Amino acid sequence: MGNERRFAALNTKIRVLKGNLLTNEDFIHLFDKKNVVEIAEYLKESTNYNVVLKDINIKNIHRRDLEKLLKEYIVLQYKKLLYYFTDDYRKLFETIFIRYEIEDLKLHLRNLSRKEDINELNKFVESLKETIYYPVLKPYLTEEDRRLLFYMEMNLDRLYFSLLRKYSMGLNKKDSLLFKEFLGKNIDLLNLEWIYRGIKFYKLIPEELINYTIQDGHEFKYKDIKSLCYSNERQFKEKVLNSKYSFLFDTKQDIDLYMERRIERYLYFQSLELLRKGKLDITVSLAYIHLLEYEMRDLFSTIEVVKYGLSFEEGKKYLIRKIEGSDDR
Repeated sequence: MGNERRFAALNTKIRVLKGNLLTNEDFIHLFDKKNVVEIAEYLKESTNYNVVLKDINIKNIHRRDLEKLLKEYIVLQYKKLLYYFTDDYRKLFETIFIRYEIEDLKLHLRNLSRKEDINELNKFVESLKETIYYPVLKPYLTEEDRRLLFYMEMNLDRLYFSLLRKYSMGLNKKDSLLFKEFLGKNIDLLNLEWIYRGIKFYKLIPEELINYTIQDGHEFKYKDIKSLCYSNERQFKEKVLNSKYSFLFDTKQDIDLYMERRIERYLYFQSLELLRKGKLDITVSLAYIHLLEYEMRDLFSTIEVVKYGLSFEEGKKYLIRKIEGSDDR
């Protein structure tokens, strides 16, 4: 199938699937719920999440069970797109999907590191021996506890981006360049978050920071990354404020608390714009996949907000999407 025909058919499919995305109105209703059961009831009765909830008795559903079902829903939507891809395009989109695997791995690693039981952590890593993750995790089991999780998470992300770069090389020239730009912005923001955390919380030396950054960013090349890594916290903030990513620090609110959310929000609106343009290239499918992921994360945040009884005004600050009246934190 030629690229224009492939993307014409795929974009038509995505336009249909887009109609199943949750609206801001849905989240306003969800914030009114009192517990996980009521959230599950709304999703089952009023949204397309019915496809994974219809046969579930949700009267006693637990948070983790609901979150698992929400992930299953994302998988189902994602598989509807894979039908349209072959060869290197299919390899690339299958690789994009392992992000969920990596996020689950990070969650397990965080839980084990909190327990401070190195034996259990060792067992978990050894259980991954026949996977692509083992070589990037095993070397860091000897690191001190304070840095072990930081190194492991960084290396999982580096593995993910290296695989994406590898398979994007097989796309046609136009799609390869578009993907490189899309990926480069993700890399820029991930590097900025890592360097900031490394300087402020882990007191890493510049050489360590450089060693664990990801290459091929969109705005920041190696010399820029090196300059950031040799900065102190004040200098780092000044340099970022003079870049296109100034939104990370041009706020009076809690930078550390909201940094990840602000990064996700930037990419969320980029994805909305790409979806709106609807070009016959790889960008529409990339945008839709990201919007699905951000919807899932907003649902997880909503479950958390309801659990702790936060008000609507307070709770919406933790969403990636912006609901009318929310500030820009």
